[in-house]
Amino acid sequence: MLLITTNDRFLLEKEYTFHILLHQLLGLEYRIAYTEEKNYRLRLPNGGEIVVEDHFFSNQKHGDFLRMENLPTDAATFYSPFDHCPLTSIFGYNHFVFNEKEITCGLDIFASAFFMLTRWEESVAKERDQHGRFPGNKSLAFKAGFLDRPVVNEYAELLWQMFARLGWEPPRPPLQYKLSMTCDVDHPLLWWSASDRLKTLGGSIFKRGDLREANFWLQHHFFQKQDPYDVFDEWLDLFEKNDLAGHFNFLGKRPPTSDCWYPLEHPFVKKLIEKIAGHGHIVGFHPSYEAFENQSVFEKELASLRALSPTPIVTGRQHYLRFEAPHTWQVWEETGMEWDSSLGYPEAEGFRCGICQDFPVFNFLTRKMLHLREKPLIAMDVTLAIYRQYTPETAFEKLQNLRREVERHGGEFVLLWHNSSWNTYFWAEWREVFRNFISQ
Repeated sequence: MLLITTNDRFLLEKEYTFHILLHQLLGLEYRIAYTEEKNYRLRLPNGGEIVVEDHFFSNQKHGDFLRMENLPTDAATFYSPFDHCPLTSIFGYNHFVFNEKEITCGLDIFASAFFMLTRWEESVAKERDQHGRFPGNKSLAFKAGFLDRPVVNEYAELLWQMFARLGWEPPRPPLQYKLSMTCDVDHPLLWWSASDRLKTLGGSIFKRGDLREANFWLQHHFFQKQDPYDVFDEWLDLFEKNDLAGHFNFLGKRPPTSDCWYPLEHPFVKKLIEKIAGHGHIVGFHPSYEAFENQSVFEKELASLRALSPTPIVTGRQHYLRFEAPHTWQVWEETGMEWDSSLGYPEAEGFRCGICQDFPVFNFLTRKMLHLREKPLIAMDVTLAIYRQYTPETAFEKLQNLRREVERHGGEFVLLWHNSSWNTYFWAEWREVFRNFISQ
């Protein structure tokens, strides 16, 4: 069995990171012994040893590390001495020493992985956007140019390559690429009444002065019985043809003045939820804009959806991706949720947590690993088309590049596409991006 020796500073944080890198990603069993040595030492069953230099936890003079001065301001990317793939040192540096039975690694794999997984960076940094969110362009991953790589998976791969160099190659768990299609149902219908149709047409003509948009509505939807946002039958067929399970997240019962309000108990919504569950797809929870910082509201909305759904509601995603580490995770934990999928930046696609598998989250304030798992969001329609302003062709290329990264690590690609991003004047040309991506 692998033996890890380390000093007794920040044991819970270290143990969590060992669990993700060594147990979850590499499938290894290990035991931990505590010494006065500064660095991490991994002793292999065959007698080989790996020394991973500690450039973070051992240097903390205070009882906690959640301080502005501990935030890294830059990260260096270099090429691995094993397979020449890129590696990023958030803590530590590009330094490897090879001996017959020992390797010394200057990249602090464990502190770097902990930094990405727990998002403590976002708690310490004080920047917030107009929706109370940590801006993705303020993250180290965005600024240093590695948001498009799952660096935590790369750290696990680096450990494995060092094991192999020293002659120890235990069986690895089979990891297989998976695509997860998710939809946040902000608007089940565009038109709840005949007057709503007129409002849409009037908005094209009088508000936006766009006669081509008005003609689009008249030609394609205005006189059709089916609502433009009611794409669910089409999507369910598409998902099932591609052996995909869809995840549809619904807002709970709220006052009509709430953001993106719709009547949860409306016959269309009730039948839709029953249809999704009846086809074996997942009905999830979409906590409202107002529920973000109010646990009581969160719980009431969740209870209303659970009362309506024929299947258990244990998964979902925050509306507007409003998230605050670690408080949002703790609320999800305390309400019996199994996984969240809010951890993607609205402004930029990529790997916000540095990993392309779901993983148990860590509350860095209580210093506990939770039962709740995070299923990181890698890309969404609004990011590609609105925030990034990509063309559909460029967006598809970006998605393909991210898919290759996820495939390389046998991970899960979580894509968010709204049902309202399909049959409108703006989104019509994006339909093929969606179709082509999920059909490959």
